[in-house]
Amino acid sequence: MPTAHQDSEYLDRRKETMSEEERRPILNDLLGRTLELAFLNSRAYGEIYGQAGVQPGDVKDIDDLSRLPLLRMSDLVERQNQNPPFGGFETVPPDRFQRVYVNPGLIYQPGGWEDEDTSWAEAMCGAGFKRGDRLINTFNYHLWPFAFMLDESAKMIGASLVPAGAGNILMQVRILQTLEIKGFLGTPSFLMSLAQRAEGLGLEVRRDLALEAAMVGAEMLPESLRQRLEDKLGITIRQCYGTVFLGCLGYECRHATGLHVPENVIVEIVDPVTGRPVPEGVTGEIVATRFNPAYPMIRLATGDLSLFSREQCPCGRTGPMLKKVLGRVDQATKVGSTFVHPWQADELMARYPEAFKYQVVVTRDRDVDRMTFHVEIDEGQSDPDRIQRRIERDIEEVLGVKGEVKAVPRGTIPDFHKKIDDRRQWD
Repeated sequence: MPTAHQDSEYLDRRKETMSEEERRPILNDLLGRTLELAFLNSRAYGEIYGQAGVQPGDVKDIDDLSRLPLLRMSDLVERQNQNPPFGGFETVPPDRFQRVYVNPGLIYQPGGWEDEDTSWAEAMCGAGFKRGDRLINTFNYHLWPFAFMLDESAKMIGASLVPAGAGNILMQVRILQTLEIKGFLGTPSFLMSLAQRAEGLGLEVRRDLALEAAMVGAEMLPESLRQRLEDKLGITIRQCYGTVFLGCLGYECRHATGLHVPENVIVEIVDPVTGRPVPEGVTGEIVATRFNPAYPMIRLATGDLSLFSREQCPCGRTGPMLKKVLGRVDQATKVGSTFVHPWQADELMARYPEAFKYQVVVTRDRDVDRMTFHVEIDEGQSDPDRIQRRIERDIEEVLGVKGEVKAVPRGTIPDFHKKIDDRRQWD
């Protein structure tokens, strides 16, 4: 099992700082071996590539990846329905897997290789976790694989971990305090809930909690929320991005200049229609290839939008870096003649630290589309009407379409809400 080196900022400094000339042959070799297994031993890939007219020799290196068709979650689900439980993507007999995870929508996933995927461990080191730290993992351990992946990754870096799971906030606050937890794993909204409950118990969170760093994911992290959490808790908040089928695809280091792509995955930014790579600096869909020999995921499209960063991070890592996750391919909403993307609304609202949460609601009145930003504004603001007017001005300037702002009480907008709620009824 891999373990973190003495330099705790990296899981493996040599790999993470190697030149492109050194990295590319390693990835090409992994890609070649994975494709050979997929062509020979996977029923699903054999059928998919056969229908596309792709032969094993057609993909010799990373530059040839676009010759392979994209794989989407809908393909995975359809094939699992036809050939349960894993859809024929496995390259070994199904009884070889030690676990079977069940993701939302009854999407099955084989387990048992979590101690071989180093991507989340690499992210933990980037977030500032180190050997000897005691971490709390608040992701759900029930049926889904993500919490187990992080559990194994904590072992790799030499940290100990409390498998708390979601919920039971009061108990978790006491655990944070009593066990002097140094690192938090979970969603940013749950971390805020823990901080607020701790304050409600009379704790001075900066003094009474030992937290130093948090690695958050599974939700977007607006800069305004990051700043509030860091100011309240006196810690660093770093985000990670990935999927349970692909592992970690990007993580922030202490400099937070972008999302570093881990060493054991190939990430592409492609046109979601053609599947071909877009030019550098252009927004496209994130597509990734993961080299799990028993259950390879080859060119799995995430549905998320991003672009590669042109910056060189001061941390010294030399691999590709995503600027940030900008939203979903399938969540853009047309208001009048203008498409509004969740990432655009996120960037606009990041200008307003006074806004705790927001939701864009689209309705239709007398054949006219209307867009309203429901915003939970800090109750301590002396002039909330002025903030509303400023946001309305920015909506028109940034999004190119008029919108109203409606201030709503704290707690009105639920957790895990849709960023854009299209309530129009079409007859």
